[in-house]
Order: sequence, then C-alpha cells, then structure tokens
Amino acid sequence: MKRQLILPELPACSCVKLTSKQGLPYWFRTCDLHSSVWDAGAHVVSFPAGTDIPVSVGSLRTRYPILGITYNGQDSWLLDGINSEGLTGGLLLLEEGTSVSRPQDGYTGVMGMELVTALLAVCRDIAEVCDAARTIRIVDIPIEGGNVPATMHYFFADAAGHTAVLEAADPARPGQLQVYHADSIGVMTNSPPYPRQLDNLRWFLSQSPELHRGGDDCPITQPAWEGVRLTGDPGVPHLTQSGVLPASYAPYDRFVRLAVLKALNHDGRWMEDGQMLPLGSGLMRTVFEPHSRGVYHYRALDAAGMPTGSRDGYTQYTVMYDLHRRELYLQPYDATAWTRVALQDCSSAGIEYHPLSRDAPGGVVNSRSIG
Repeated sequence: MKRQLILPELPACSCVKLTSKQGLPYWFRTCDLHSSVWDAGAHVVSFPAGTDIPVSVGSLRTRYPILGITYNGQDSWLLDGINSEGLTGGLLLLEEGTSVSRPQDGYTGVMGMELVTALLAVCRDIAEVCDAARTIRIVDIPIEGGNVPATMHYFFADAAGHTAVLEAADPARPGQLQVYHADSIGVMTNSPPYPRQLDNLRWFLSQSPELHRGGDDCPITQPAWEGVRLTGDPGVPHLTQSGVLPASYAPYDRFVRLAVLKALNHDGRWMEDGQMLPLGSGLMRTVFEPHSRGVYHYRALDAAGMPTGSRDGYTQYTVMYDLHRRELYLQPYDATAWTRVALQDCSSAGIEYHPLSRDAPGGVVNSRSIG
C-alpha cells in the first residue's frame, strides 16, 4: 500500500526529562522543522483502549489509551505522546539510522515513524519498552514520493522517572534497536548516536574546569556523570575550553547545553510541581529556534569549506507531558498560551481530535473550553 509522502527536511528536535521536588517526572520537547507541521496535517489526537490503528506493517490495537501529536494526517505517526500508564515517548531525527526491507522471522517489523505509537499502545513502562524493542526491526515502507526514512531515534520516560533511548544505528545490525538507559542524563537531541553524544558531553566537561568549582555538592560533579571516557570527538571542533556553553543549534551543542543546564538546575528537584512548566519551558528556550532567515542547518561543505544545501528551520511547538497526571501542555510557535489536554478527559468511545489555543493572551487554556 502506498500513501502520499509529506516529509520535513532537516528536523532538529530536543528532549529533556525533569523531576520535581515531589519526585514526579515531566517530559519536554521542542519539534523543529523548516515548514509548518500544522500545515502538513499535524494534530493533537487521543485513542481509547481497544482502538485498531491502521499501520504499515501488520496490525495494532491499543491496550492503553494514548494522547499525543500526530503528523502528516496519519494517526499512526505519533511525533510524541503519553499513555494511561504515564509512559511517554517521542521520535527525533538520527541521520545514522538503519533499517531493513523486511524483518527476519521471529521479529516484528515496525516503520520508524510508527514506533512511538506501537510502543505506547502496548507498553506500561520502560522495562516493557526495552523488552519489546528486542523483538522489533525497523523497516522501510515504500510511499509515493519516496521511502519513509528510518533515520529516527526515540526517547522514552515512564511514571517512575526511568528513561531510555532507542537507536537502530549499527550498520552491521540494520534495523535492530539498541537500548541505552538514560536516567542519569535525561536528554536527547539528534545526530550523532547517543554514545557519541555522551563522549562529546564528557569531553566538554573535561575542558571546562570552572564547571567543577562547586565542590562535591555541584550536580555536574556527581558520579552519575562519570564512567564514560573523557574523550573528544574530532568532528566537533567548536566545543570550547572556556567553560562557555556551546551556542549553535547543532545537535551536539544542543545536547551539551541542555544536559549542563539541566544538571545545574538539579534536574528540577528544587522546584514544586506547579513550577515545572515555567522551569522546563525556560530550559527549552535555550534550544528554541526562532522563525527567521538567520538560523540554518547545513548538509555539507563545498571544496572551499563553505556550507552548502542550507535550509532555515524553526521550532514548530514546545510540549510538556506531566507523567503523573497524564496531561499534555502544548504551545505552538505562533501562540503565547499553552493548551492543556488531560488524557482522563478524552473520549472513551473513539478517536478524538483536540483544538489548540492560538489567540489567548497567555497562561494555560483547557482544550475543552475552546469553541
């Protein structure tokens, strides 16, 4: 079966998981593309338990209700979402992603754009996500206009605060998901793969002694951030030795920036639950891309070392998921208010699409109150 393909170029997204003073987890994300996701058919959607969702390979029935943001008018293409158990996940671009044309016997084939939906539909927590990932192979599905890229990786968190990154980035094992438990960092952006992101982070810290001057109580010096060799990535020459946070919108710079700022804010643990939306949205502003002609992503360099194939991108939306209350707070680029959707308020009779506030002067607007 072929479907019309409308795919964004050069997505640049960032995720972070924070924990409040009360020990409750919150998951934040920016979705950054060069063209409007809303014009491309994105919407906030909820699925009750027992919903049959059309997917590209096999069939999918939801064990748990789901609330999230879908793309391209495809209900199965969740960019991010949460289920009734508090499991939350999202997909982000990974240039190094791999896939297979068909899964081996004994494995379940899942299209990359549908993995978040597939796991939220049937998994309760990170342990079940990890178990399911071992049985899955990422597959390419022919679609009119090209193949849906397998170049994604995935960041999940559950109601207990555990997190995991899933990547199929090993060319020797195409389509096979590797699981990285990411509780100590709780950050994800885009390429390179997660292990190299950690190496870049450790290298940056090793070149920034002033970040360690807080003594043993400084979150940057805690043991959770040790254990990976302090090695640099020669492909990332602009990590500084001055302690200044890297300022570009490149994925490795956004990763370092978010990880360090998250740690310096003690992962959010000195903030009350009611303060997590302003804290997390403030952190996400450090990776927020304005809609202008001044922020570019480059595909390659020419013979003279000048960037080629540039496209400007911008942040389409920022979203917070409250994993304890099973709520979504969404702020599109062109809105000042946050739209709140609670999974417990969603229809149990069928798929439901939820309106967004774009003209409220600020604050939080319940989706149910929008006419």
